[in-house]
Amino acid sequence: MVDSYDLDESLQTIMEWGKYEAAAYRVLVRYGPLEASEVVVRADIPQGRVYDILNNLHSQDAVVKQGVQPTNWDAQNPRKLIEPNQRRFEDMAVEAIEALEPAYDLNLESESHPAWVTTGVAAASVKARELFEQAQERIWILERTFWLSSRDKDLLQSKAEEGIDVRIVGWSGRQALQNVAEEIPSAKFREADKVDTSFYVGDEGTVLINLNQGDTGMLFHDAGTAKIFTEHFASIYESANKVHA
Repeated sequence: MVDSYDLDESLQTIMEWGKYEAAAYRVLVRYGPLEASEVVVRADIPQGRVYDILNNLHSQDAVVKQGVQPTNWDAQNPRKLIEPNQRRFEDMAVEAIEALEPAYDLNLESESHPAWVTTGVAAASVKARELFEQAQERIWILERTFWLSSRDKDLLQSKAEEGIDVRIVGWSGRQALQNVAEEIPSAKFREADKVDTSFYVGDEGTVLINLNQGDTGMLFHDAGTAKIFTEHFASIYESANKVHA
């Protein structure tokens, strides 16, 4: 059975919610109609934030109000709420394949194919760490979920201290972004309002695309592919807001 933390993380990713919206919705599904004060206790939400959180969920048709003085809040059907976003993620996966496949096909006849696919969190994290370790000039990270381990964060901090250009852009909806910024204080952190995927750009045309919250990685050693992602990262980084550790 999925624990509360993992479920909240999934809701944040799928619904693009903050941690309090995810927790509030989860407890309303679990316990049924509740007053705001009960949501505060069960979801561990600050008292001063609860009405903003519930009203935000209400504006997205994720919860409904029942009665007045007191008002009860109840969750909408999870399947009807989540399935449209599930289809959106599936559409994003199809679009990514369609965008990347031509580059893959162009290199099929080369003696050494420039792309590898890794499956499983362990394999994907190993490839990411290899990219970090081998970098001598830059490590540019666009990250939606921040599944990086303590070892990865220590490595990034060490690289940044060596003078390597370590830049990280995260999704502003993730509370974990501030925590990571504090753990890698020498890196340049920014937050963006919208981050649809995760990828890492290293030296000499190396790019690792991270899919499914670290479960699958697509690694490219190809200058043309790297240029596309480098330009995309630079555009997002330029418009993102600074995060101060």
